[in-house]
Amino acid sequence: MATSSSSAVGKLSREEFRRQKDLDAARKAGTAPAALDEEGKAINPHIPQYISQAPWYLDTGIPTLSHQRKPKAGESSSASIDSWYDRGKTAGPAATKYRKGACENCGAMTHKKQDCLERPRKKGAKYTNKDIAADEVVQDLQMGYDAKRDRWNGYDPTEHKK
Repeated sequence: MATSSSSAVGKLSREEFRRQKDLDAARKAGTAPAALDEEGKAINPHIPQYISQAPWYLDTGIPTLSHQRKPKAGESSSASIDSWYDRGKTAGPAATKYRKGACENCGAMTHKKQDCLERPRKKGAKYTNKDIAADEVVQDLQMGYDAKRDRWNGYDPTEHKK
């Protein structure tokens, strides 16, 4: 009678498991050639299985140790942990007149009235055409897990002395 564990996806039959185990033993003894990864490099048969197997979210289906290697310099799609927004940078001088589609409160084109960080004015820049704020520089940084949660990212210690 077959058990449910043997019929699950990814499980090997007894014969396949025995062949795999014999092949691993032969590779460790040196009688069978070592497995090759995607780059053509030999995989040491003495590496434990928990190191040689890629996690489920990185698994490519072929034997490889690329998940253990440090990514190359330009390979990472996300920004480094040291990159941060340029705070307070403006994209040129401030406008002289209110522009359609700008923030009704301060006059900047980079945000709307609901997102404005300035104190709400009694009469906004839309109606007075005075004190129109410069447009901020909008940056789209692709930060990783650690960089997003780094409390001190972007901190400049020289600001403390001022």
